[in-house]
Amino acid sequence: MHHRFLGILVLLCWFGLTGPVGAQLAPFGQQELKVVRVDVRHVGPPAVSDALLRAHIRVKPGDVYRPAAVDEDIRSLYGTGQFYNIRVTADRTDEGIVLTYIVQGNPRLTEIRFRGNTKFSDARLRKRISSQVGQPLIERKLFTDSQEIQKLYQSKGYPNTRVQYVVSMDEAAGRASVTFEIQESPKIKIERVEFVGARAFPERVSFWGRLFRPTRKGLAQVIKTRRHWMFSWLTGSGYFKDEELDEDRERLAEYYRQHGYIDFEIKDVKLEYPRPDRMIVRFELFEGEPYKVGSVRFQGATLLPTNAVAPDYKPESKPPPDPEARRLWYDTRAFHRAFTMKPGEIFTPAGMSNNLVAIENFYGAQGYIDVNSSSPNLRVRRIPNTESNTMDLEYIINEGQKVFIEKIDIRGNTKTKDRVIRRELAVAPGEPFDMVAVKLSESRLKGLQYFEKVELKPEPTDIPTRRNLLVAVEEKSTGNITLGAGFSSVDALVGFVEFSQGNFDLFHPPTFSGGGQKFRLRLQVGTKRQDYVLSFVEPWLFGRKLSFSVDLYHRDLTYQSLGGLYDERRTGISLGLRRTLWSDFFIGGINYTLENVGIDLDPGLHPTRWVREPLPGRGDLIRLDPANAPSALFAEEGDTLVSRIGLSLAYDSRNSTLLPSRGQRIELYGDVAGPWPGEKNYWRTELRTAWYYPGLFEGHIIEILGRLGVADTWGDTRVVPFYDRFYLGGLYSLRGFRYREVSPREPGFSEPVGGYSYWLGSIEYSIPVIQRLRFAFFYDVGNVMADTFNFDFANRSDNWGVGIRLDLPIGPLRLDYGIPINYDKRYSSGRPRFQFGVGYTREF
Repeated sequence: MHHRFLGILVLLCWFGLTGPVGAQLAPFGQQELKVVRVDVRHVGPPAVSDALLRAHIRVKPGDVYRPAAVDEDIRSLYGTGQFYNIRVTADRTDEGIVLTYIVQGNPRLTEIRFRGNTKFSDARLRKRISSQVGQPLIERKLFTDSQEIQKLYQSKGYPNTRVQYVVSMDEAAGRASVTFEIQESPKIKIERVEFVGARAFPERVSFWGRLFRPTRKGLAQVIKTRRHWMFSWLTGSGYFKDEELDEDRERLAEYYRQHGYIDFEIKDVKLEYPRPDRMIVRFELFEGEPYKVGSVRFQGATLLPTNAVAPDYKPESKPPPDPEARRLWYDTRAFHRAFTMKPGEIFTPAGMSNNLVAIENFYGAQGYIDVNSSSPNLRVRRIPNTESNTMDLEYIINEGQKVFIEKIDIRGNTKTKDRVIRRELAVAPGEPFDMVAVKLSESRLKGLQYFEKVELKPEPTDIPTRRNLLVAVEEKSTGNITLGAGFSSVDALVGFVEFSQGNFDLFHPPTFSGGGQKFRLRLQVGTKRQDYVLSFVEPWLFGRKLSFSVDLYHRDLTYQSLGGLYDERRTGISLGLRRTLWSDFFIGGINYTLENVGIDLDPGLHPTRWVREPLPGRGDLIRLDPANAPSALFAEEGDTLVSRIGLSLAYDSRNSTLLPSRGQRIELYGDVAGPWPGEKNYWRTELRTAWYYPGLFEGHIIEILGRLGVADTWGDTRVVPFYDRFYLGGLYSLRGFRYREVSPREPGFSEPVGGYSYWLGSIEYSIPVIQRLRFAFFYDVGNVMADTFNFDFANRSDNWGVGIRLDLPIGPLRLDYGIPINYDKRYSSGRPRFQFGVGYTREF
């Protein structure tokens, strides 16, 4: 037995010495072998020169043969991205080892084909891949491309589609073609979504429940995986998508965490197929119990008013007279409001983050800028109590020293003057380093739209209690020349050219830039209007945050008359002053306008007149020829000088001016036309408001709009000119009616002449369909009355309709289709109408 084992061992050693040389060469106990020669052999056309190839081969003749070193060379060569295949042979000779590197360069792609795709065209699939004809074939890119094609199918509701690539290669010629073979799966409609184990939240919350509590959602409204419904063809929802399901797991977990369910867990997601093209998605949930905040303690806090975190905290009713004490009184009140997650409240990670920000802002407002959540000077320790489902919080604070601003260093502004930047800053040298004011300053600078990047941060100095404030900006182009054309249901076809400079400087020729002023010159010519407008705005008049504007304009409008009876011309100048009041949400303004209003009537129009008609042999017949147009038009024929002064007060808390989803805007406006140098005496006042709420699902928006207006005369003027009365109808008011169609008329005439009072209400619900496209449902109602303060709500005109909102590179566009419900059958046909225009929201 012993001799047999020894014989087997000898045989194994013999095969180890004489077998193939590679990673198994030089077995244990053998003498080390040296490399005597390194050869290079190409398969197909060489990808690189031998010199470059050898530069990546570290093994040299004379080196001791190490398989690990050869492997390192192979990795280095693959790392160049030039090779499709690399093999190394190790041949043993009497002198040692001869290494041969056999390399095949990446073949050039000569053709890319797609097989099996019926849902998407070849052109669309080519846009998803990075491999291109003429480039080297790289396996890694082909794998990524197949995954991208598969993701496209999955994102469009074809979850089981499989994609693989097949390479056909001509090694000798160094060419290759690739075919992406696609096995398309049918769309799978989601029959229903179930939530097993859900007790804390309902599956759905009604419309009214969402309206009054926007943050309250049903579980089906939290996720994007939703059951198929009648409008799924339009919204794209209701089909199973792998990516959406993965994201929905996190959405559900985040929603539960936001409501204190820290122990929440998704045990499983089961997919059932009652039919091959139908699916039931079942989420199996473990909710646990909601955690509430237990005790809140502070360690190291000597300045922080820790008593302000109590829910029943009540500050002194009046601020103290001492300036320092007064500021602390205000800061304490602000801290009490900002520290939202107080003892007894539902514990949420978001609430804890908000509390850290409240502490950071309190210290930052005092100049203790080292107390921030990104440093170890401000930490929070969570102590869970699973028995009582409470979370005790201990905030650990290292207050450090109060810091003051040494100087303000502005960098990066090659065009914008320093004073334009400094006047937006809410801090100054020598003051405490108020980080709340610094953040406000950064927000103001970003709001100027002069810079690509804005960053404000402290920089150390030689004095520990002094820091420099670095204001780093990166400027962008603020001048634009725009050429274009457009079409609307009111203006018809128009073409325009506009030059604008958002960072204008009137006193800095020849560039006229860098002064923080605004300048605009617009020329617009169309089939129904001509506009020539020159605007100038100085946002800081006399070094104060007081905006001064000047507008010079000439407008020739031929669309104002519904029956085409007159043209309206307005040429004038408008001066305005605006500034914020109390806070950035309140805006007050005063303006003065002096304009010449010209009314050119159609030559065939005439007022009531006596007409002499000759009768053959019987003399002349004198008869009364009645007017063929309303008397209000004849009263204003020709040119009239109007001098008008106006006042406005607005409150604006919208989160966006382009597409607001929260907030409101309320504006009260009034103007008075006076006797000198004007020729008319009348006044008008309007109250306009718009409220925005989130809809039932993510991205849905509810807009509720209301308007009210009154006008009347004063002095010796008998009537308000018809061109400054109120009208309704068109894209921005009653969308089921023509422009100015809803209006009082003079007896016997169909031409609108406007009214002295009006009211308007509207509600619109819009939903996102795809990127840059929204779909809207709306209802409008209103009326215009002939008398002042006569609001007739019974005889109303209203309409409903649908619309789309497009966010195109040229700007936002809207198309509405309004269908009248109640209307005056004497003057309106009741036919539905298309309305075209610019913008997402309606103008104020």
